[in-house]
Amino acid sequence: MLLAVLLAACQKYPPTVPIVFGPNQCRPNDTVRFSALSLDPDGDSISYEFDWGDGTASGWSACSPSGREFWLGKVFADTGFYGVVCRSSDGTHESPWSDSIHVRVRDYGPFVPPKPSGPADTLAVLDTVLFATTARHPLGERIAVEFDWGDSSSTWTGFDEPNSIFTARHGYNEAGIFELRARARDSLERFSDWSKPETVWVMGIYERRTTNFELSP
Repeated sequence: MLLAVLLAACQKYPPTVPIVFGPNQCRPNDTVRFSALSLDPDGDSISYEFDWGDGTASGWSACSPSGREFWLGKVFADTGFYGVVCRSSDGTHESPWSDSIHVRVRDYGPFVPPKPSGPADTLAVLDTVLFATTARHPLGERIAVEFDWGDSSSTWTGFDEPNSIFTARHGYNEAGIFELRARARDSLERFSDWSKPETVWVMGIYERRTTNFELSP
């Protein structure tokens, strides 16, 4: 009985299966970071190994304290869909592999903005009015927006956080019907497609005054 107690006291247990965090999408040659966290029942230090799912592995890391989050960077050279897993070791015993984090690697650019919005009324020549849209990026990167006014001119906004409201002012120098569009770009000069058009009606000053006079009671 005493021998069984002594053997149980000396028994070593493997660390827990790591909990792994990391991005689900990135571009080729971006450096992205993954973290792993494992606990050792015996309080031993832990090292980690990542299998990146692209035919390469990180090898075992230096030891870190049990329960401390471990971070490691990775660069995926090629586009594809990769399953990243991790295991931990206390130097004697290894844990099973973790669940996979699936990472899609491709050349991400901004999403297409919604069509711009502006005044609901018909505009007059030389009216300067505000138009707005929003834009998003799948990697959460800062973006700028270009407004194409449909009259052979355009305006770029400055860079701002994704999901911001992007605005620009414009005045038309001639009457007509114009199609206003917007597109986004990121800091690496990746462009979205153009948004759906917003139709803008612009009357001459005299034409609008005459229309307003005729509609007056």
